[in-house]
Amino acid sequence: MSTPHSFISRQCVIFVAIGVSAFGMDIVPGGNNQPISQVVYDVGGSELVQIYEVSGVEDVGNTPVLLKSVNAGGKTLSYFNLGQTKVLNANPQLGLTTGVGVVNNNTVVLSNSDFTAYVDAVAATSMDTNLRHYGFHDFLSLPITDPNAADYDLHFSKAFAEGDSFLVSERWGNSTIQLMALGSDGAPYAGANLISLGGLINPAVGYDAYDWTTGFASSANVPSQAQALTLFSAQKFFDGTSNAYQPVYGLRIFNQTEADLKILGISDDTFADNLDNLQVPEPSTWCAIISCTMGALLRRKRR
Repeated sequence: MSTPHSFISRQCVIFVAIGVSAFGMDIVPGGNNQPISQVVYDVGGSELVQIYEVSGVEDVGNTPVLLKSVNAGGKTLSYFNLGQTKVLNANPQLGLTTGVGVVNNNTVVLSNSDFTAYVDAVAATSMDTNLRHYGFHDFLSLPITDPNAADYDLHFSKAFAEGDSFLVSERWGNSTIQLMALGSDGAPYAGANLISLGGLINPAVGYDAYDWTTGFASSANVPSQAQALTLFSAQKFFDGTSNAYQPVYGLRIFNQTEADLKILGISDDTFADNLDNLQVPEPSTWCAIISCTMGALLRRKRR
């Protein structure tokens, strides 16, 4: 986020927008997050290891900056949930608002130019580890989106098992978002925590709401602001509630303070053997469906 646009209390969001029973949990540096102690990148084919976060922008460009691993709590997390992702229930107001889009290195897709392409582009941000590939909300024009309505649901092809984590990148590390855990049917889990990433930290202060400032900025989108990271366990959606852990298939995302987001699944174990999300068929599944359909048509024509 470049500058704050409007503010709404997290308590109001919980009361008005959710429609299911939910408790709030703030995730801020030093509170409910998994503190990051090291990040490893691939920058232009060379490995870069950060053992300390930086204070601001140190590298501006439009070439990919790939996350390779994150160390936290004595564990190396190097497996990413990079299968097919899908955006459902996208808020149509996003297509009427200027300042909303996705940047991918030096390419920009705007929501009010091609809404379908924008929705697909948002999903694609969770399918690679490139820090210069993310969604942005900047200097929004009227009509801005209803702050009590979710922006969209983000579904992953593989569910998050207990012990898996979410890694969220946000430009300037200042904006608060709210996240709800989705079940296999695409609905939020009743009684689960509503995660407020960034808590109630003042979004006018950069790098304050997220844990690790990377130093990498995009030359195509506000080059004066670097990406910052926060890591938290999927278990946090159920901590302190009466619910046992349930697989998290996706997230319902509320974005009231113009957060610029990239959301990744990460773990110290592979996602390959996690539960499949039937809301997000893998490309191979679609190919099989098409193949069977074509085969049936050909057989019918021969008769």
